[in-house]
Amino acid sequence: MQVAVHDLMIREKGQSNQDVFNNTKKLVKTLDELRYDRYWFAEHHGFENLLSVAPEIVASYFLAETKNITIGTGGTMIMHYSPLKVAETFKTLAELAPGRVDLGIGRAPGTGMPEIRALNTKFGSKDPYLYPEIETILAYLSDENPRDPIYRNVKAVPTKNENLANPWMLGSTGVSAERAAEYGLPYSFAKFFAVPTSAQIFKDYRQNFKPSVFADKPFVSVSYKMLISDDKDELEYLGKSFDYFHIQQAKNETSSLVDPEEIKDYEFTDRELGLLNKSYENQFIIKGSKEEVAEILNDEIKEYGIDEIMCFTPIYGVDNRINTYKALKEIFD
Repeated sequence: MQVAVHDLMIREKGQSNQDVFNNTKKLVKTLDELRYDRYWFAEHHGFENLLSVAPEIVASYFLAETKNITIGTGGTMIMHYSPLKVAETFKTLAELAPGRVDLGIGRAPGTGMPEIRALNTKFGSKDPYLYPEIETILAYLSDENPRDPIYRNVKAVPTKNENLANPWMLGSTGVSAERAAEYGLPYSFAKFFAVPTSAQIFKDYRQNFKPSVFADKPFVSVSYKMLISDDKDELEYLGKSFDYFHIQQAKNETSSLVDPEEIKDYEFTDRELGLLNKSYENQFIIKGSKEEVAEILNDEIKEYGIDEIMCFTPIYGVDNRINTYKALKEIFD
């Protein structure tokens, strides 16, 4: 079982921008040493507490700072960009770090309407599902001629990559799994987005998968919001802040990570407790000892046919996050 990380580069309360980037450096280098398989940076805009606004730039920095781990974007929100520019960026990265570059193709905006307009004033002219743009990007990555007449006579340089960038189809509802199978792409499902999804979607993806130059067989990665500790007191202490962040996200509030000490006396409302209970029951978020988490994940692996577990850890304290990453790696070693 492969293990991976999904990082939004969340600010802890009171941190400077540089603090966040320094913590990210520590995380990526540690996980490279632990032989994690993958590290992805999300793309969000306009939220002061989420610093992963330019994931392709952050990825390029850490590709140069690491030796083994695959690094990429989870995802690149393609509605904001020209397919040509996306392809050029990742074909360049593929030459700088051969075999270690992922392009997570996201169809969501990762932001609000004012930011969407500011990022791309012509976004309204695009196909709402963005599949034509995806097809153009994939054609460019493999040096094929795009079907779209706008791009047909334009090359994405550098051409003739010996090692292609690795495109993925991202999803949080299951809708894009069908296209992932059609295009021959690995599929990454963000379960922590808390959208109930049938296991049949993943079975259909595997059954209908068409091998491509990018992948010769289906591959499913599922990401969970996760906290692991064998120390019950620590689990309870860190878990309150962890749960509080989940509640804030559910309210579409982008709060920073709050010090557990600051909210140790906070009492969740009945409505908040109901939301948390539902999220844990559906395994959108997972919290527990290594043994407890291992049991949950093994059930998930069997149900969904998972090839890789991806971990999103909105946990206060960079060392506490590292401890959860270590525990997850130990579960599958």
